[in-house]
Amino acid sequence: MKIVGIILMAGQGMRFGHALPKQFHRLSGKAVYEQTLEVFENAKVFHSIILVCHPDFIDTVQKMHPHIQVIPGGADRQASSLAGIRAAADADIVVIHDGARPFVTKRILYENIEAAKIHGAVNTCIPSSDTIVQSKDGLSINTIPKRSEYWRGQTPQSFKRDLILKAHELASLSNATDDCQLVHKMGHPVHIVMGDERNIKITSELDLFLAEQLMRKSQDVTLQTKGSIFGKQFAIVGGNSDIGKEICKQLKEAGAKAISIARSDSDFTADGSSYAQIKKAFSAIEKQHGPIDGVVNCFGKLLIKGVRELSEDEMHELIDSNLMSAVYSCKAACVKKGGSLINIASSSYFRGRANYALYSSAKAALVNFTQALAEEWPEMQINALVPTRVNTKMRKSCFPSEDTSLLLTPKKVAESVISLLKENQLTGSVIEVRP
Repeated sequence: MKIVGIILMAGQGMRFGHALPKQFHRLSGKAVYEQTLEVFENAKVFHSIILVCHPDFIDTVQKMHPHIQVIPGGADRQASSLAGIRAAADADIVVIHDGARPFVTKRILYENIEAAKIHGAVNTCIPSSDTIVQSKDGLSINTIPKRSEYWRGQTPQSFKRDLILKAHELASLSNATDDCQLVHKMGHPVHIVMGDERNIKITSELDLFLAEQLMRKSQDVTLQTKGSIFGKQFAIVGGNSDIGKEICKQLKEAGAKAISIARSDSDFTADGSSYAQIKKAFSAIEKQHGPIDGVVNCFGKLLIKGVRELSEDEMHELIDSNLMSAVYSCKAACVKKGGSLINIASSSYFRGRANYALYSSAKAALVNFTQALAEEWPEMQINALVPTRVNTKMRKSCFPSEDTSLLLTPKKVAESVISLLKENQLTGSVIEVRP
């Protein structure tokens, strides 16, 4: 059965209030439609993908994506959708999606396709969390329907191609806002697949701002722990710290070899803030163990001091310990293709903290570095682990009166590291760890 994805991106963005259509604005470094396209491509279920584009942007989009079919859209959504359906001439199932909905998930795509095979027509919907009111004049309420019976339509909408093509050809509606309207008007039932609150459509500046926050937010990732790390070798930079020691312990319990790198009490001695020492340590590791299976960077330094009070040496130490140590390790380590790099950051990366400004800003930079490196080295699994406050000796020395019952334990953080090392498909992600 041939499945074709159709991404609609021909709109002019009139509601967006900007000369550049919303789907071409940048979202976390890529155009909005490119974020959407990436999800479709990563789903690995489409025989082909068609981009239905505004005529003014066809040449630009085609140059950016030479492997994708790009066709001109029509005067309205209905015409653009029909153009995509006609272009998918040999498809059995078409999955039609708004290019301005970049948060569609693989789960939604898979469920759409399976439901379309059975039911012929599928809409992605979520229950309405708001009370719906009807007003004919916008001044007074005429009726208040029962909220439990009302759902909000999203996309994708998926169909057997012959059915949706017939619905378009018979359509008497003008500029229908979605394809399910046309199928429903024919009298054909439309099945519902559960959508997602995050599957928002970007139609305004506020939507784009919220989308950027969603992109920045730690990903809601369920780590798969089916893989095995038995017999594998991992270097732990900062292996003599509370978290590092626990990671080494759990690696050994899982049948893996833990190679500790630290200033003292470790398998290999090195100051994480010195590139020369880190490079020397990893060179020695390669000679002794050969290419390893991964590196976990948990070297760090927390110092509570206002920026005005920091000495030059302290400023360098904070940046080198919390950012550059991970950069040095990732660059110097000889890791097998398909191996793992895990950089342990901090929940403070999301917002700067008074009196540890350099610590939080370095952790923010570490997250960005991790995401960028994942794009540079797609053959590896490179992720950032972001724990909330952890009960370590370093933290106790800075916050002696803190209630430790509210803190994460090093054991919990280490468990997340082990789970992530067993995951063999995740990369470029920010994994949040909470108590």
